[in-house]
Amino acid sequence: MSINEAIEVLKSNTDAGAASYLDACVHCGQCATACHFYENTGDVRYAPVLKMDLMRRVYKRHLAPLSGIKRAMGLVPDELTMDDFEEFSELIYDSCTLCGRCTIVCPMGIDIAGMVRKTREGMVAAGLVPEDL
Repeated sequence: MSINEAIEVLKSNTDAGAASYLDACVHCGQCATACHFYENTGDVRYAPVLKMDLMRRVYKRHLAPLSGIKRAMGLVPDELTMDDFEEFSELIYDSCTLCGRCTIVCPMGIDIAGMVRKTREGMVAAGLVPEDL
């Protein structure tokens, strides 16, 4: 698998529902207060909102309204690299049990656990799956 395949999987996983979730997130942090990993460590990178960043970056770069114009103007996130996927591998697999507590407390009704699942599909396409899975 390649990085391009992973990006294509993330793009295809960004349906209307996922796009609305990515646009609706106001980064309020309520999801973090419900997350076992964040509560135990206090490390902000374990906040569930950040676990949606791979999809958010693909959406903002390729699929969001006016993304073509913004891309031409250099106003979109950089293209994802294998380093980005490797960096997020621990966050996506090792620090999320998909318990859904973050989804339950989200005031915007975002299915954060579902978005992490969609991101995992992109990770599989990039060939980044923990050996024990």
